[in-house]
Amino acid sequence: MRTLFLTAVLLVTALASQAQEIVKLYPDDTMKDSIVYKNGTSILVINRVDLVNYMKGMDTVLQKTCYSDNRAFHNVQFSHLTAQEIESHFTSAQAFLADSTHTNLEYSTDKFVQFWTEGENILLPYIEDMLSSLLTDGRIKVIDKSTQKSVPQYTIFWEDIAGQPFKIYKLPSGKIIFRESNHYIEQFAGSGAAR
Repeated sequence: MRTLFLTAVLLVTALASQAQEIVKLYPDDTMKDSIVYKNGTSILVINRVDLVNYMKGMDTVLQKTCYSDNRAFHNVQFSHLTAQEIESHFTSAQAFLADSTHTNLEYSTDKFVQFWTEGENILLPYIEDMLSSLLTDGRIKVIDKSTQKSVPQYTIFWEDIAGQPFKIYKLPSGKIIFRESNHYIEQFAGSGAAR
């Protein structure tokens, strides 16, 4: 009986240790003209270069598919767009980002932003689409709103929705920084809701 109990404890411990990953952040002094994304718990500072590189990569992918594959984006907001709508929105966003007068971009989840909004908000769906990969790679500065201090590390947890794994990024305090399932389309795959 004792062996069975010990085996169960070891199994639970092993599974729990696989269910999370710690991301350590290192200071990035190269950030210039950064983009700020605020939510209820955190302030995320993104290097503008990362957004520019994301847009270049996405441009190549979209042109190869003639803008007809809305699955190139994870963000659920793109799921119902036609090829013409994707091309229109993406090229408008690219033009806005390429304009050197558009600096000091700041976004807040406290404000409701419609998808087709013009101006700096046209970039928001793309920023949210790339947030998870930036957080996974530790390429983002994370500030805890409650302390106004930059965190040296945060934790990635996984949740399962309809058999699909989604990441949840949490501050050391346990508050959620970003939850993939709030933005990503895969959660609707299989249910038919994405199309």
